[in-house]
Amino acid sequence: MIQAIKAKIIVTPGHAPIKDSAVIVKNNIIEKIIPSTELKNNYYQIIDLKNSVVLPGFINSHIHLELHWVQKLLEPFKSFPSWLNQIIKLKKNFNNSKIPYWVNKSLNECINSGVTTIGEISSYDGLDYKPILDKKIRAVYFYELTNSTLKNIENKFFQSLIRNKTNPLINFRIFPHSIYSLDTKSLKRILAFAKKHNIKLGMHLSESIDEVKYSKRKRNNFEKEVFPKTSYKPTIETKPTTPLEYLDTLNRNRQHITLIHMNNLSQNDFKILTKKEYPVIICPRSNLYLNQKLPNIKFFMNYMKTGLGTDGLSSNLSINFLDEINFLYLNAKKIINNPEEKILSIATIGGAKALGIDNEVGTIEKGKKADIIAFDLLNKNPYLSIIHSKKRNLKMSMINGKIIKLR
Repeated sequence: MIQAIKAKIIVTPGHAPIKDSAVIVKNNIIEKIIPSTELKNNYYQIIDLKNSVVLPGFINSHIHLELHWVQKLLEPFKSFPSWLNQIIKLKKNFNNSKIPYWVNKSLNECINSGVTTIGEISSYDGLDYKPILDKKIRAVYFYELTNSTLKNIENKFFQSLIRNKTNPLINFRIFPHSIYSLDTKSLKRILAFAKKHNIKLGMHLSESIDEVKYSKRKRNNFEKEVFPKTSYKPTIETKPTTPLEYLDTLNRNRQHITLIHMNNLSQNDFKILTKKEYPVIICPRSNLYLNQKLPNIKFFMNYMKTGLGTDGLSSNLSINFLDEINFLYLNAKKIINNPEEKILSIATIGGAKALGIDNEVGTIEKGKKADIIAFDLLNKNPYLSIIHSKKRNLKMSMINGKIIKLR
């Protein structure tokens, strides 16, 4: 049976709101949008959401599902490096067998806030993988690598991810953690490996002022507080530059690298972004949580490849995606007029572009996968209605043509 998702209003990036219509879904693919008056009960399985607004599923483009447990153990910190030292110590002493439990809790929180796709950063060699498969959520799965875990490239699980061509919900990526956790030699090796196997990448970049100082060979707290407690200090083999200038110099093959955070940028960095069009994911609440400045909201609200992420509970107060949308809205409305539509675009197609899956999801249009959500209509302006929504207002969630939540 062909499904018809009927609602008061349908919104999708790049189009005006559509009233009293239905999204037609065959198997897992969106076929079209038609007026409700054209629906035939004997032809369609009608899901009548009544006074609701339907939109593409949210894309939480950057999250650490595994670190849900960290929040209750963190102590106050003054700087990014002092926070990082806590994370390193906590991870060393944690019982990893509990990771799947915490991943499952994180997934529930994501789904309950309208998320249908996650950009997951995996740092426990696959302990998060089965819970993700079980939830049947779409995932861009970033396998994290550092100097100490680079040998995992040879692992059975890592190799299985490269070979996986059967699960349409999983898109595999490689995630070199950061410039302060990888030597230049190691980073070059990862880039070459990804190029050989045609794998896209992602990376934390320009997240803290200490990272910028480290890249520029200035005095910084990584070398003072973090490196003395690790097995060895990473070595950068280029001249002093910003983190983006450094990475861009190494990225000679113009590989697809999704850059996470990007909240400490120079004027030249913005020129590089504009010219090279690197995808970017901003996590504004996480930046403030870690005592860092916000990203340039005005620039990234108008940048063509901006996604939005909550980060993990190791560096945020919640992973409720609606909270992230609300926060971005409150900050953006001080800078640009009527940012509602742009914010929802960033939360959907923007995330899809940043993750390199915009040919599959991010909009409601013919040929795309049926990742669709609906909220109660709370305001005559459908965009404001979504921004005003809470988890209790989520009326339906569909991933790959299957309804996983319906109220």
